[in-house]
Amino acid sequence: MTKMKIPSDSGETQHLTRREQQVRETKDALCAATIRCLDKYGYARTSTSRITQEAGVSRGALTHHFPTKEDLIVETTNKILRPVANLPKKPAPNTNLPADEYELSIIKSELHRVWKQVANTAEARALLEILIAFRTDAKLKQRIKPDLVRWNARMQQSIILNYTSADGDDERLDRIWQIARVFYRGLITHDAFVEDPAELGEIVDEFVNMLAPMMQYRHR
Repeated sequence: MTKMKIPSDSGETQHLTRREQQVRETKDALCAATIRCLDKYGYARTSTSRITQEAGVSRGALTHHFPTKEDLIVETTNKILRPVANLPKKPAPNTNLPADEYELSIIKSELHRVWKQVANTAEARALLEILIAFRTDAKLKQRIKPDLVRWNARMQQSIILNYTSADGDDERLDRIWQIARVFYRGLITHDAFVEDPAELGEIVDEFVNMLAPMMQYRHR
């Protein structure tokens, strides 16, 4: 039986049969469709029939891989959480700024990037819908809470490898990034309160200006 080489989520190469590859592709299509539906319709209106239509997959295929909507939501949550590497990108070269101004500028750029490319995305908005359901759905909460806690711990470990707080207190740095993530999630819902969407950008600017001086790059 022919096996195909494909990269796994960890970056390692896996050898899959054609059937295994088809299964993976179907599951990926269903999870991607779930993300789009959660982003567009919200948790309550994301039905399995909507998901199958969005994914172009039969109802039978969905129930074969995910017997319940909860099973699909759990898998989708893990897929959203998996890329922990949404971490600092390589800084732009220093354009003759003093060292402290340069460092502050790239930390500000990184905080803006996190908002634009990580927090304000279909995946992050879909996760927010899941978290809202999580608050009152005991079964869903029981299934995904451990994954959320593990993801948070991995993320914080990765942040500490790249940053320190301005006073060198890693526990304080942890709280700073927790605050940042809480703020970004809240900002997604704050869109309902503003008439001009551009106001959100101005709020992000103010937040970044407050938060960036609290951090430094961890120089090796």
